[in-house]
Amino acid sequence: MDQDFKKRLATLFNEINKEIFRVGVHDQNIEIQDGKILIFSRSKRIPALDALMDEHSELVFSIDYALSLKYKKLLKKKVEQEFDIKITALFRDYDPGNERSCTVICY
Repeated sequence: MDQDFKKRLATLFNEINKEIFRVGVHDQNIEIQDGKILIFSRSKRIPALDALMDEHSELVFSIDYALSLKYKKLLKKKVEQEFDIKITALFRDYDPGNERSCTVICY
């Protein structure tokens, strides 16, 4: 998995972010080691979620969870199709406080 792979993966990752959140990734770093792909990225949070957080935190957490599940499902599908990789596990976490996420793809 070379630089071309990383570039194509970064483009795919950004496209999925745009598809789900309507905004692209500001920056990202991709590392590959021992059957794992690590993607560190920064992207804006959906402003409406911040507006609801104080009065409807349970709703916001539910929406965050649903969006994360959708993101992981779509990322898994597209990575497996595009790169012919069998993903065994995919983990993703987003910290809204600093607008950073970490994605781990195991294959």
